[in-house]
Amino acid sequence: MRHSNRNAGYLLRANLKQNLKFSLIWLVILIMMIASGAGKLEAAFAGGASGSKEIVKMLRAPGMAAMFGAMPKVDTYNTAIVFAGVMVVFMIILQALWVMPLMIRNTRGQEESGLLEMVRARNVGRTAAITAASLELLIDSAIMGILYFVSLAAVNMGGTDLYGDFLFSLGMVIANLLFGTIALLFAQLTNNTRTANMLSYMVLTAAYLVRLVTDIQHQNLTWLSPIGWFEKANFYTDNNVWALGLALLVSILLAASATMIARNRDLGAGIIAERTGRAKADGWLRSIPALLWRTERGLFAGWLIGAVVFGGVMGSVLGGVGDILKTNPLYRKILDVGQINAANQTMVLSFLGMYLGIFVALAVTAGVQVAFRLKRDDNLGYLSVIHAEKPTRTTISVSYYCFGLLAGVFVLSAGLLALFFTGNTVLSHPLPLKYLGRLFAASVPPVISFIALGIALVGLWPRLSSLFWLYMGAGLIVQIFRGLFDLPKHAGNFTPFGWIANVPVENVDHTWLIVMVVSAIVLFILGIAGYRRQDLSL
Repeated sequence: MRHSNRNAGYLLRANLKQNLKFSLIWLVILIMMIASGAGKLEAAFAGGASGSKEIVKMLRAPGMAAMFGAMPKVDTYNTAIVFAGVMVVFMIILQALWVMPLMIRNTRGQEESGLLEMVRARNVGRTAAITAASLELLIDSAIMGILYFVSLAAVNMGGTDLYGDFLFSLGMVIANLLFGTIALLFAQLTNNTRTANMLSYMVLTAAYLVRLVTDIQHQNLTWLSPIGWFEKANFYTDNNVWALGLALLVSILLAASATMIARNRDLGAGIIAERTGRAKADGWLRSIPALLWRTERGLFAGWLIGAVVFGGVMGSVLGGVGDILKTNPLYRKILDVGQINAANQTMVLSFLGMYLGIFVALAVTAGVQVAFRLKRDDNLGYLSVIHAEKPTRTTISVSYYCFGLLAGVFVLSAGLLALFFTGNTVLSHPLPLKYLGRLFAASVPPVISFIALGIALVGLWPRLSSLFWLYMGAGLIVQIFRGLFDLPKHAGNFTPFGWIANVPVENVDHTWLIVMVVSAIVLFILGIAGYRRQDLSL
């Protein structure tokens, strides 16, 4: 074992230095979310019993439970209990989006780039890379947990104590280890970063969807989801450490499995066999768009299927949202049937508006992933052969960029159609088609403008392209939590998410539509012009 891990410490120090900025940015985001969430909820509960009851009532609605998780069933709610109910699922997803690509990049990514082959030519053990990645995961998670604990202790929410804060922080550390080791295992099973990332995100999505369905209808089955294990910990109420023990045990088993595979496989190989292609490619693959379609069709199909499934699941909870007012005796006494139905429709539309930002983010992620392939394929040398042939740099960049735009629009369309029509099947009073038109009219321009921003970064400043995710993520977080944390009405206007905040209850402002379309065109052109001036493998 010691021989296999020889010089893992040197790789660990190199990884920590290389990933310092990336991890610091994520740590700042996560700590800000924890501190601001705890502070805002504490202020809301301190404002009086009426405000706290409204928050609890809102969070127990089926649509909110679908997004954030089911609130624990207790007689009296306090700030700490509500904080855990809101933040656990959301923080786990954010943390997974940090550690999963980090682990894959530190292992399979280094093999794919040829870096690990040069390192292994020296006095470095076979499992040194995966050991260094695991240690970095442990160090980063420990730092994150300490900062969580300090932040929660400083806010001192109502209903909490140091033990509760410690257990919550420990739970988030274990969640990091769980999803980080899932990514490590897939990095050993597959022979390329693309497949490893795709499988890791599929597991994360499946865990979220299973939790979503079971939290609404069969909460006893939430144990089927790894995310559900942390919900079952019931922080600040039961403080169930056995749920955290289960997650920790699985993390250890996953890390051990990944290490065992790394010790016995060849460098650059994977356990999952790559399907062999034809000895001679079809003639239609000679064009850049056709080649992109052939290489990216699996990713595109995965995003489409995921959008349809996610839209169908989210649409299925709209029936419970629309019946909230009907089951309230006070509203039944005050309002007549027509007024109740109108109020129900407004509530359903408000939830659709909240979901809209998530579907825009999914579509943008799908499209930008394709656009960012241009930078990645160039860095790996895949485009060197193509540059030596007839296609110009403009043709290559336009092909990648247009495919990314089309992928984003198609993923958005599939998700919105599934959301709308599934919702109409469960609503007692289906929504008119005009609201579907509003959803499309409001969401397509932001998707295009977001993707165009990513395109411009790839063309002009490829080294800064990772900042795109920070910008989009900050906008989505502010938009989702704006009402819950009592943020200013226009707090989210620094991104297109804030410009569509009132859709579909209202039509999107035509001024913002023009701004988004014009900015998308300008950014698209800048991305093409910037790539034409780049050197190869920048």
